[in-house]
Amino acid sequence: MRFYEREDELENELNRGALWAVTYGDMMSYLMIFFLIMFALYSSKDIRSQMAMKGVEETFGQDTDIANTLFSKHGIQQIAQVEISANKISINFADPILFAPGSDVLKESSYPHLRRLTAVFKDLPNPVQIEGHTDNRPLGKSSKFKSNWELSSARAFSVLRFFLNEGVAPEKLSAVGYGEFKPIQTNDTPEGRAKNRRIEINIIRHEI
Repeated sequence: MRFYEREDELENELNRGALWAVTYGDMMSYLMIFFLIMFALYSSKDIRSQMAMKGVEETFGQDTDIANTLFSKHGIQQIAQVEISANKISINFADPILFAPGSDVLKESSYPHLRRLTAVFKDLPNPVQIEGHTDNRPLGKSSKFKSNWELSSARAFSVLRFFLNEGVAPEKLSAVGYGEFKPIQTNDTPEGRAKNRRIEINIIRHEI
């Protein structure tokens, strides 16, 4: 009888051991799945980050100094403000470098500067978005535009057409007008209004 009790005890011990092994195996399986998911997420995020950075950074480098050097080489910083953020490089042309007051026709004097940008944009795979902005003063009665919104849009599309005619791929380009609704300075002073009348050309980082 004691023999069977030991056998039962041994069987119970074996069963408990088997249950422990199953539990341990399940835990290891879950851990393996967890780490595979984490690896996949990390890898895809890493790939996305590398791909997103690649388009701009192959040309502009990984820091501000290299980007500034490139724009200095092309003479852009002499007439425009260049800003670099996490998702774009912005080139800000303040009034009246590109346009005469109230006009959407590019000044001929702006052509050489825009052509320097064209040379850069042709080599980049990144999207290029042109933004038109104005101050908040109403347009005169003689204006062909009914609002600052229309003027800012027309100016943005004038710049877009210039790049298009110079050979920048159309699928890279977009244009939008914001009128007076995205000021960067106060409209209460002549200096502030002059800064708000601007064209911003943005090189957008890729989202993969």
